[in-house]
Amino acid sequence: MLGELLRKKIGESAYMSSVNEPKFKSDRISLCLVTPIKKETATVNALVPFVLRKGCKSCPDFTMLNKKLAEMYGAILDADVAKHGGNQIIEVSIQFTDDRFAIGGENMSEEAAKLLSDIVFEPDFDENGHFPEIDLELEREYLIDTIESDLNDKRVYAIGKALGLVFENEPFGIKRYGYVEDAKAITAESLAEAWRNLIKTSRIEIFFAGPGNSETAEKVFAERISSLEREPAETEKFEMVDYSPLKEEEEAMDIVQGKLVMVFRMGAPKTEKEKNAARVLSALYGGTAFSKLFMNVREKMSLCYYADSTFERNSGVLIVDCGIEFENREAAQNEIIRQLELVAKGDFSEEELEDTKGAILNSLGSVGDTLYSVEGWYMSGIIEDKITTPEEDKKAIETVTREEVMKAAKKAKLAAVFFLKGGENE
Repeated sequence: MLGELLRKKIGESAYMSSVNEPKFKSDRISLCLVTPIKKETATVNALVPFVLRKGCKSCPDFTMLNKKLAEMYGAILDADVAKHGGNQIIEVSIQFTDDRFAIGGENMSEEAAKLLSDIVFEPDFDENGHFPEIDLELEREYLIDTIESDLNDKRVYAIGKALGLVFENEPFGIKRYGYVEDAKAITAESLAEAWRNLIKTSRIEIFFAGPGNSETAEKVFAERISSLEREPAETEKFEMVDYSPLKEEEEAMDIVQGKLVMVFRMGAPKTEKEKNAARVLSALYGGTAFSKLFMNVREKMSLCYYADSTFERNSGVLIVDCGIEFENREAAQNEIIRQLELVAKGDFSEEELEDTKGAILNSLGSVGDTLYSVEGWYMSGIIEDKITTPEEDKKAIETVTREEVMKAAKKAKLAAVFFLKGGENE
């Protein structure tokens, strides 16, 4: 069972959330800047956290910063970008030894909070008010490599292309790391401007997880945020579209295994019960090793190498992706649709339903295994403005009925099909 979530407003559109987890020997603090995702700013915003982690005024180069982290008993600094609904989340985090294990009796929570605050709010700008050019160049190449890595993972690439067809004109269709052509155009001036805009307009979400004293860290952040010039913008509430015309696309690439991705819109769930029914549907349909897709499309009919389904809670879509022989595309696609229709008609046993719910409950039981997963769970709820505990989620899953799963399956409408086939693209 996770500790109680405590949440407090510490500034204008700035919040501190904490969960006390005494079983861990370290603590983790994440500072997130939440901003509406837009095509024109997504890429430059995505570069910001990676450049920030290179240094700050108190540690003006990477060597000094690493020395400081080593002095903090090997604290780990990390940065990343996430996308949640219509928002982009810029995150810098630090994981560090808890006060109980500090040999010199140091206040580790305070030290970590001060360093993280320095990194995010006081970059080591040059005389022009820009990030160092060498940091920009290195991290820009890293960002481009990250964006291009999708092309190397054909499965990820195909799923991204299919989602792009569905959300072509919606925020959810914008890539969290942005686009290569936009990354190449980033300058020292535009990057510094992006950072200033994020600090000024973003909603600030700080999360503290671990056995440490979050109040010490809270004071550090509240004091720093009070000195900032802030004009926070409203974050985006993602509006799900109930229906859109079917879009189909295929692309040729030098590959030996085809990738078929089918995206079904589930519509906008009006209640949590509808959303939970869709989660159970996805697991029953293709989310386990005993699911309909695995047992029939893969095992019984040998139409694919793998077949999985995932329900995206934020966007309200059911994603089916599979690896197939090129010539099996039509047969696999037809059978995937047929299996969904069978579920809609109730062609599954009570044992299958209970085993599926059990698999979901087991996954929920692992939420408290790491500080990262604890943070991820609660941050999703915070951004969605629907905070629950894993225990509450378990109870909700347990109450999902056969009729609710059937109803969810009937709502699924095929919105996009993308097929990555062999050969050379024209």
